[in-house]
Amino acid sequence: MERKCRYVPLSKQPLVLVLGQVRFSPVRQMGGYIPSIQEEFRRHGFPLERAGKVQQLIFGPGGGVPVQVVEQQRWEYRTKDETSSILVTQDSVVLQSTAYEKFEGFAEKLLHAVRTVLAKTEHDQLGLVQRVGLRYVDVVQPREGEDFRFYLRPGFHGVADDVFQECTHRLHVESTGKTSVGDDTGTMVVRVVQNDQGFSLPPDLVGAAPKHTPRSKAGELITLIDMDHFIAGTFDPDAEWVVARAYDLHDHLVETFHDHVVTEDAIEVWK
Repeated sequence: MERKCRYVPLSKQPLVLVLGQVRFSPVRQMGGYIPSIQEEFRRHGFPLERAGKVQQLIFGPGGGVPVQVVEQQRWEYRTKDETSSILVTQDSVVLQSTAYEKFEGFAEKLLHAVRTVLAKTEHDQLGLVQRVGLRYVDVVQPREGEDFRFYLRPGFHGVADDVFQECTHRLHVESTGKTSVGDDTGTMVVRVVQNDQGFSLPPDLVGAAPKHTPRSKAGELITLIDMDHFIAGTFDPDAEWVVARAYDLHDHLVETFHDHVVTEDAIEVWK
């Protein structure tokens, strides 16, 4: 598998976290398969194990207020330096990294993680894949005398600052729509969100994120670019197919980032 998008190495990398998620039909007895899954991950560079329970919010048909809170077991495996992790639940496997270099290396680890979980649970013969997604989080930190708008395309500039009281404007812009991912229809969500609370990641990712260096401190305004691209449906449990779709998701994300989210000036600064 090869990328079909550009590759632009950046020495001043704005990227904080990359996440790849594959959701599949539930394996209610996942705990029984964990020993063999753990052994495979241990042999491939993920020796640190953490297990615990997480809460999942269930929403009604109209969304809004959660109608149910479900507690679910989760197993986590980290690399020695704790900058990459694999999360396993009864219906998903997630690969995360804060030490991302190129997608090819990330995709290879994702392939191994998905193949391992599907094979060890026999879900490669008995189950279904229901979602494949990629999520990238970048941070915009303007240099002295610069504004965040220097780094973002006009569609993400928001209302002028002088509409609000001084230093109170906080941006939250979101675009979402359908995409073509191979022969399937995908969904892409692009969010640009600001905070001054010292968070270098969106709130929903902070708790389970691998080790990373905070990009800001409380009181400092930071701008996050949060891009999420996924397909959902009923698919055969084929790990190679999953990663091929991940390449398609990745390529569209990268081109969107360069052509429609950040400016050419931003890329030059980050080079």
